[in-house]
Amino acid sequence: MLYFLAGITASGKSNLAHKIAIEKNMSILSIDSMAVYKGLDILTAKPTDVMQAQVQYYGLDIAEPDQNFSIIDYLNYLIEKEIPEKSFNEDILAVGGSGLYIKSIIDKYEFKPADPAIRSELEQLNYDQLIKFHNLNNIPLPNTELNKRRLMRNIESFMVEESKFVFPDINIPKGHVGVFWNHPEFKINIAKRTKSMISNGLINEINNIKNPSKTILQAIGLNLSQDIEENINIKTRRLAKKQITWFKKEDRLKMINSSNEDVVYQSMMEIIDG
Repeated sequence: MLYFLAGITASGKSNLAHKIAIEKNMSILSIDSMAVYKGLDILTAKPTDVMQAQVQYYGLDIAEPDQNFSIIDYLNYLIEKEIPEKSFNEDILAVGGSGLYIKSIIDKYEFKPADPAIRSELEQLNYDQLIKFHNLNNIPLPNTELNKRRLMRNIESFMVEESKFVFPDINIPKGHVGVFWNHPEFKINIAKRTKSMISNGLINEINNIKNPSKTILQAIGLNLSQDIEENINIKTRRLAKKQITWFKKEDRLKMINSSNEDVVYQSMMEIIDG
């Protein structure tokens, strides 16, 4: 079964998830839209090599920094790794704060041509990725000169006439599928984490990213000016507020307002143990 431990950034959810995964013999699925990128280890607080040796992790280091990696790519990655099938045979803990990723999995993401959000997702794909999307979903290519715009329109037209892209069935709990940890001291935690990231070499990591994609340029810390530490804190606090707003609307995740990890742990155990 697939369970979700979501949370505000810098809440401590990743360490708690690792603890639970070891205790319950579970693998972990990262649901972080930036952790998919290679080379962003410090910025995205990826699990250490030791942690990855202890627990099977999915969803990390699957895209090159120059790739505009979209929700479509992420869902296709899950299909390639057989995550839907595995959810019926083993327990997996999905961990992160990317609301769209979580909603896409829970709702068996369906591409609706009239949906501006889907148009926005297709816009992020380059020519080769649009061709790949056609192939993965058995969409016939148009018999005309191909360009990105024509490929996008072809995908949308096909979706109107044929079945939409729908994420496969996945085994999730009835009722609450997990929790969202809304840590009340997130501002303090963010400031501490930023200092730690900078002292651990964040600036060098950022400078080593060559030709970053548009998606990466949107990441916290990669498009900053003078006071790097303060700018990261400001941008991360904004992200946290957006996460709270998003997940308040997601009633399938139980929102936990507490600074006590044990409270979140107990809530997760109640869901996992049924």
